[in-house]
Amino acid sequence: MKIFSIIILGLSSVLFMNSCAKDVGKDPALLPKVLNCDSVKYSTTIKPIVMANCAIPTCHVPGGQGSGDFTGFTDLYAKAQSGALKARVIDGVPGFMPAAGRLPDDKIEKIKCWLNAGAPNN
Repeated sequence: MKIFSIIILGLSSVLFMNSCAKDVGKDPALLPKVLNCDSVKYSTTIKPIVMANCAIPTCHVPGGQGSGDFTGFTDLYAKAQSGALKARVIDGVPGFMPAAGRLPDDKIEKIKCWLNAGAPNN
């Protein structure tokens, strides 16, 4: 009977030790990156995105087919204020812009930050 008690005690100890786990949370490398919207500026963040994806030959340039000249701030700001920029670039209504396809999520998030800040010319 004594041996049986020792075996039960030993098995219980092993089970108890294995049932403990240290909960350290999620791996920070796997968490989504949080964008600091304070770092998003028209001149250094938004304009390069627009110049590479929108203000391209035959689109949003002077004499282009796109509605507005996005090589400067004025027409882009007007689209931002009217909601047309959000509708086309973020919501895809009636279809996503640029015509080449939806922008990557990191660029979309930067545009959202800029729009939420009131689309300042900074």
